[in-house]
Amino acid sequence: MPDYELKDGSRIHIEPYENRHAGSIAKDLFGGMSTEEVKRGRDGLIAPGPDEVFSVCALSGSKVVGVCTGVRKRWLGERHRIEMVQVVVADDFQRIGIARFMMKAIAVYFAEKGVEMVQVSTERDNEKAKAAYERIGFKEFGVLERGLKHGNRYADEVMMWMKIEDLLG
Repeated sequence: MPDYELKDGSRIHIEPYENRHAGSIAKDLFGGMSTEEVKRGRDGLIAPGPDEVFSVCALSGSKVVGVCTGVRKRWLGERHRIEMVQVVVADDFQRIGIARFMMKAIAVYFAEKGVEMVQVSTERDNEKAKAAYERIGFKEFGVLERGLKHGNRYADEVMMWMKIEDLLG
């Protein structure tokens, strides 16, 4: 996968997630989480199962500064779309294009398999994420009340989409 020049002139490298990235993800993205917790969580997410999953990391040097995962459902009626999940960019690296480049790398992978559209979602109150997705080109298409649950707390889920060709363009 190629290197990308960011808005601030720096460069990052996008590559498929591997377990060797877990230590940096634990330290640099999810401070306080152990490397083993990251490995278990990522392994559960990308383990072979009913859905097709492709996960990437953005690296600045050897430091993981972003992660993103694309999920293509197995059900035939949903095979033309993917959902971007766990889109995370380190605070010091936000607003310079990393999320877009990670999503683009995933879109390249899935476009070759006939995927036509990309979805993403966030909590209704997460204005920062919604604004970032809108800058990338996503458009809101709905809100699922109580669509997300964290422990005993529910949050409304804002769902957004765009054509894969627009993400690749």
